[in-house]
Amino acid sequence: MQLVINTPGTFITQKNECFCLKQKEKHFEISPLKVESIVISNQAMITSQVVVMALEHNIDVIFLDGYGDPIGRIWFAKMGSTALIRRRQIEAAESPLGTELVSDMVGQKLENQIAFLKKLMYARPGREEAFRTPIERITKAKEEIKADDNNKLEALRNHLMGIEGTAGRNYFQCLSRIMPEKYRFDGRSRRPAHDPFNACLNYCYGMLYGLVEKACILSGLDPYVGFLHTDNYNKKSLVFDLIEPFRIYGDQTAAYLFTGKKIKDDFFDFSDQAVSLNQQGKPVVVEAMNRHMDEAVRYRRKNVKRRYIIQHEAHRMANILLAETGEKRPDWLEIKEF
Repeated sequence: MQLVINTPGTFITQKNECFCLKQKEKHFEISPLKVESIVISNQAMITSQVVVMALEHNIDVIFLDGYGDPIGRIWFAKMGSTALIRRRQIEAAESPLGTELVSDMVGQKLENQIAFLKKLMYARPGREEAFRTPIERITKAKEEIKADDNNKLEALRNHLMGIEGTAGRNYFQCLSRIMPEKYRFDGRSRRPAHDPFNACLNYCYGMLYGLVEKACILSGLDPYVGFLHTDNYNKKSLVFDLIEPFRIYGDQTAAYLFTGKKIKDDFFDFSDQAVSLNQQGKPVVVEAMNRHMDEAVRYRRKNVKRRYIIQHEAHRMANILLAETGEKRPDWLEIKEF
């Protein structure tokens, strides 16, 4: 489980080989064997004993900003594998393999969007017309994704960004139309969000970033060496790349919260041109996201929790990078829960 601390003033100590959480008169203990990561999204006090015990049990401690994006983490001082994977990762960034990986990730993201819209359409008999045009346009955009072996990654980057932008506009316009009327929105807005839906979605994505970065590290991948997103200083480019096929988990969580009428105005703070989740809203979104990620779905003929699929696919990317020239490339991104 992911232990999320979102109540200001929480005090986290270590007692009887367990994490002990105290908040005013409330307190409870939890074994580190049940915890995969600790996420702190508000002012909290944590002792050095807690940090040490977390490191001893391979539990990372993640700190989120007000938008739900990770701003730092405490992690054990070992990489997930040999340096060979990271060398191959750098080589792939300027090779045909890099363009193939980029095309795979963007293609899977668009495939997920198409499948999700179809699922929502089938659940709304009589409203099919609202979905057909966006689905057709995203399908057309997906067909335009082609990894040209003769082009370097830089030549492909702008092309894919344009395709993503076109698909994204149609996708979110369609999602907006199925929201309760007062929660409809005008496209994506990030930092800051301009409406409650985007505030909720940004927070879901922030939780996903932490899971994707952890998957990269455990797989021996360098989070800072990406293929699609540029390698700017101190930017975790691979995390931004690898999250793309898994954004659907955040999309589903946010969409179901709003269409299921689980959201209230009281969950948000409103200011000029900005909307953010408050202390009432964050626990609701965190619980919904964790519940969604802990749900088991069919994955490669097995029932697997969504959060573990991210780790499995990161390992598959590492295996692709390690494959020798001429070997059959390992398959990956088999995300077919719809």
